[in-house]
Amino acid sequence: MKPYQKPHPPIALAGSSMKSDTLIFAGERGWIPMSINLAPVSVIKTHWDAVEEGAAKTGLSPSRSTWRIAREVYVADTDEQARKEAIEGTLGRDFRDYWFRLFGWEKFKMNPDIPDIETCLENLLDTLWIVGSPDHVANRLRKLYEEVGGFGVLLAMGP
Repeated sequence: MKPYQKPHPPIALAGSSMKSDTLIFAGERGWIPMSINLAPVSVIKTHWDAVEEGAAKTGLSPSRSTWRIAREVYVADTDEQARKEAIEGTLGRDFRDYWFRLFGWEKFKMNPDIPDIETCLENLLDTLWIVGSPDHVANRLRKLYEEVGGFGVLLAMGP
């Protein structure tokens, strides 16, 4: 069967590292760039540069409106409730039992002074995850948008 979309269905590539080679590749081909949920903002800030670098090689003009950024998002009535439920629920379990085992919890330390896994999870609430009351989450999303210079789609991951 031939694809319904011409010339093909939309293709997306995800990047996770600084100035990701896969995002350079996506930029070269005009494909949809995505930044994975495990990348801190300091890394994500370099992703659009990678897309533009790739696009420049082939004369394309990428649009930030196509860029997708994935983030764990959890909203509850209050910040305290959201933080507790995130750590004690699926989100905390997924990191504790899957991501930390796969990569080692030390990979997620945003600060070298973090002494243990539980402190690391608490830190992820403030650095990588977007967790809180509706107002807090909206503010964090606005801040992310501003920090990276704008993007088109939030890929909301969550429990």
